Amino acid sequence: MASSAVRRPGREKAARVVDIVRDWAETEPDRVCLTFYGPSDRIERVTYGRLLASASAYADGFVRRGLPPESMIVLLAPSVSDFVSGLLGAQLASLVAVPAPPLEPLGGKDRYWNRLLDIVRRTSAKALLTSTPESPTEDVAAALASEGVSLMTSTSVVPVDAVHAARPEQTRFSYCQFTSGSGGRAKGVLLTHENVLANIRARAAAFDVGDADVAVSWLPFSHDMGLLGYVLFPLVTGMPCHIMSPQAFLTNPRAWLALLTGVRGTLSGAPNSAYGLCARRIQDSDLEGLDLSSWRAAFNGAEPVTFDAVEAFTRRFEPVGFKRSALIPVYGLAENTLSVAGRRPGTGARFEAISREVLEDENQAVLASADEPRLAIASVGSPLPGQEVAILDASGMRCPERQIGEISVRGASVMEGYLPGTEGDAGVRPDGWLLTGDLGYQADGEVFIVGRKKDLIIRAGRKYYPQDLEDAAGRVPGVRTGRVAAFSVPAPERERVVVVAERRAGSETDPHALRCEIDHAVFAAVRFRPDDVVLVSAQTLPLTTSGKMMRPAARRAYLEGRYAAP
Repeated sequence: MASSAVRRPGREKAARVVDIVRDWAETEPDRVCLTFYGPSDRIERVTYGRLLASASAYADGFVRRGLPPESMIVLLAPSVSDFVSGLLGAQLASLVAVPAPPLEPLGGKDRYWNRLLDIVRRTSAKALLTSTPESPTEDVAAALASEGVSLMTSTSVVPVDAVHAARPEQTRFSYCQFTSGSGGRAKGVLLTHENVLANIRARAAAFDVGDADVAVSWLPFSHDMGLLGYVLFPLVTGMPCHIMSPQAFLTNPRAWLALLTGVRGTLSGAPNSAYGLCARRIQDSDLEGLDLSSWRAAFNGAEPVTFDAVEAFTRRFEPVGFKRSALIPVYGLAENTLSVAGRRPGTGARFEAISREVLEDENQAVLASADEPRLAIASVGSPLPGQEVAILDASGMRCPERQIGEISVRGASVMEGYLPGTEGDAGVRPDGWLLTGDLGYQADGEVFIVGRKKDLIIRAGRKYYPQDLEDAAGRVPGVRTGRVAAFSVPAPERERVVVVAERRAGSETDPHALRCEIDHAVFAAVRFRPDDVVLVSAQTLPLTTSGKMMRPAARRAYLEGRYAAP
């Protein structure tokens, strides 16, 4: 049952997140809503009263800077309070916030700022809110100035004598969310206030959010899963949320579980690879002091959910109280604000073993017999309240049960549209259906995802999914798990299939032998050999800021000869 705080009359009728924050601030100003764990054990606790005052001061600063209503402002702030205050302040000032990705430690500052400059140009943003530790280079600052973009810092934008002003008019849009870019160039998704609150309320109902729930996250709040799932969702429901930095998790995955233990967290989620990372990096000797018995919903989303990762995580942490029923696959995308479907808390993960041959030949998901090659496909549950999901064929007609087609979504969470000039496979049809670009099927009222439409590999008329080749290669000792890219490239007679794999640091396997092992592993999985197997060093393959493999970028790098010759 949803939290009673969500059902408060003033909050049920609110049109914007900031209006709900104002209601919380007026009724419980000292209630802590967000707690941020920074470096050197620094802890920042943010109350509703402080958050509203700060957001109002930001709004006043934006208005005083002369930012016109409905213009866009790019947000790049180092702390939860600065970021959220800027986001809510933009709502009060009738601006459209654009959450920007954080600085990538391994990506290089020049590359990062050029990417950020691209976002500024595509959104026609009038301002960039930044801070001293993440300031642009002189060239980028000059480029911003030449385009009339006001460069602000969190200290300069907030006037000391802030009058907590807000414009009476309201923009329709809450913020512009950029996609991860795993399928190509990131796309700007325009989300209305209605989209955001509809998705939050659907999540609260679907996942039985109650007054005793406590959220924990390390996800970047520049991405949909981190922003809506662990910033806006807790603010609306009143659920306290404890947030650590993504870098802290990557450096020490145990810190995530230690934080869950310390605050008795009940709701937390991450991509599938994060669960696999915890299972590999956290050894039996590291389990002492962990207690995960309070964790009732461990959401697994943003990436294909694999049986191996789910089993490995569950077996590793059952001795410290983790419940198998708590790990639940979910499905969402920025174009639907966030959540589309999910397994319900307490039901655990469900996998189907389907026939690989029937899938590849007939495009159907048929349960495999005991003696034939099979694929483990995860259910991502049933649609959330208010969401309608259909599987459509190439002609736009609904597919029968277990027929593979494009997953399409319709409901109040579906985006208004992309930024003008944005191109992409996904889009909203005139009848309201969002074409996601994901392929899957429905069975027993649940949704199963098999891959991405644009990533399909065709060999001898049969359809193969790149993750099947990647998973097989990733299991070879000496290959970094999750750091494999499979794709096809043009050739005179037929397309060639390429597998690029990062070699595990410290591996003593001869490179030629390792390539042969990858070749054999792929053949055993899909019954054909890749035309090219390339080994690269660690940190070579391109990933999004959320850790997703960027196959188009890897393919482009291969074609440009930037990877070592086989």
